[in-house]
Amino acid sequence: MDRPWRQPILSWFQGQNQVWVEGEPDRLFSWVVDGDADWVGQERERWQRVREQQHVRNIRPIKGETRVRILREELEQDDHVVVNVAVQQRLFYQMNEKLYDQEELLGYRLRLLEGSEGWAILDCFLADEMDTERNKVWSCYQPHQEGSVIGSSYNPMKAVQYAETWWNGANPRYRKFEDDCTNFISQCLHAGGIRMDYSSRRDAGWWYRGSRENWSYSWAVAHGLVNWLSRSSRSPAIRKQDAMQLRQGDVICYDWEGDGRWSHNTIVTAIDAAGMPLVNAHTVNSRQRYWDYRDSHAWTPKIQYRFFHIEGN
Repeated sequence: MDRPWRQPILSWFQGQNQVWVEGEPDRLFSWVVDGDADWVGQERERWQRVREQQHVRNIRPIKGETRVRILREELEQDDHVVVNVAVQQRLFYQMNEKLYDQEELLGYRLRLLEGSEGWAILDCFLADEMDTERNKVWSCYQPHQEGSVIGSSYNPMKAVQYAETWWNGANPRYRKFEDDCTNFISQCLHAGGIRMDYSSRRDAGWWYRGSRENWSYSWAVAHGLVNWLSRSSRSPAIRKQDAMQLRQGDVICYDWEGDGRWSHNTIVTAIDAAGMPLVNAHTVNSRQRYWDYRDSHAWTPKIQYRFFHIEGN
């Protein structure tokens, strides 16, 4: 099928590899219809935060790799198309002579317009709800038996191994949620050895049985997990005041707007050369991303963090 609008999409996302290294985002916006649009301003600000993060961490960007997969296209008018894409990015950098890489899988919705000089991007927005794992084949869910849950002793490296295995996929033993970040972190903690805290009420304990709506809010809702980690007598978590106090297998929680409503959770899977956490997460599937999320579309100046050390062996 002839898709002349593919070129602006490929140039937009693959061009970000060069921006990662050189820090000059202006080249991207030559493919944009309106350079003064609000979304363009937000994207410029995000890239400025990326550059600031690189400077603060004292890293040297090496290269970027990007794969773009078209999931859906809709022709709204003769000169107007809407496209859903899955974008997998891998960014390489050097820190204290050690090579690191971070990965993300993101879903975007773009609108493109055909003009006298060809196709250009009208707008481009992150679509968290998009199924970027479409066309993957998973086996059927097999529910856990209450008597066969893992013991209560936490092995952080088993949690990390699980987070590395499933950062970019959905374990078929569990339901995949549209907003999957907390479900994923709960799976990691359980894989590390945290015993489920069963209850007959969904607003109590921390548990998953797998049938329809048969899990606790703390298992799958970001704010609920923070409450359980903070308050439950059965929680294995110890609150820390600083990210540098964390180790692999620990948890970081995010309140984007600073309004007391926790919105996102991640698990620490590595520590960089400066002693800072790198994290894995779902919803926007991420691997070994720098913990502060300044490069995220969701980041705001009001953001608040909460740090939990999970007691291990």
